[in-house]
Amino acid sequence: MAEALPEGTDQIVPGAGSNNNRDTDDGTSRGKPRIDTAELKDKAAEFRDQYADKARGYAEQGKERASAGLDSVAKMIGDGAGQVDGALGEVYGDYVRRAAGAVSDFSDTLRDKDVDELIDDARDLVRRSPAIAIGAAAAAGFVIARIIKAGSETLDEAAKTVSPKSGASDDAAKSPKPRSAD
Repeated sequence: MAEALPEGTDQIVPGAGSNNNRDTDDGTSRGKPRIDTAELKDKAAEFRDQYADKARGYAEQGKERASAGLDSVAKMIGDGAGQVDGALGEVYGDYVRRAAGAVSDFSDTLRDKDVDELIDDARDLVRRSPAIAIGAAAAAGFVIARIIKAGSETLDEAAKTVSPKSGASDDAAKSPKPRSAD
């Protein structure tokens, strides 16, 4: 039996009802482009590997910066031990020296380990004692927030002392301007 034609038409045009530009339609595409899932998986794996390498590079840079910072902190603590000796006694000075040694040892450990080893150590610590991990995360967050706040306050003070237009100080910018005779 012949297919019924819509009113006002006298013949069927091949491909007229299709949403794609293909000459043949096997009936499975329904106007959607075909997606090669194997190709998508390969691309996703490629992107994942690229970003994992970048993240590892950033982690290495952060590890080196943290080690250098910890070395500076250990030096400052050790330098202060002499003052503690004079002010509170040698017993307390020894505590300060031990603290400086502990910070220095931690810095050396951080420098010597690979990023993957550090991540594994952190996972093990969280599994063994989650309360300590939560406390350390809270303390680190507090310290980071204080550093950011101190930095933003310093920027605010610097911005207040320099006029954005002329680079002059606020006192010069606030000085009265001569009035013009009207």
